[in-house]
Amino acid sequence: MKIKKITNQVRRDFWAVFVCEECGAEETKRGYDDRNFHDNVIPNYPCPKCGKSRNDLGIKDEPTPTKYNDWEVI
Repeated sequence: MKIKKITNQVRRDFWAVFVCEECGAEETKRGYDDRNFHDNVIPNYPCPKCGKSRNDLGIKDEPTPTKYNDWEVI
């Protein structure tokens, strides 16, 4: 699953529409805007329809940018 669109964000907490690269299924989930979440958590999200994650598919992509740097206190 990858982020299609962030629909709402308050500080580092956000809600986004995630889309599966395999089957195209979409799901709205909550997330946290830091490097760990984007680099480690999102690639392991399984699709609710096909059950595959980005890691299962072997997709290595450019990291999603964060709104704030990890060292910034918000």
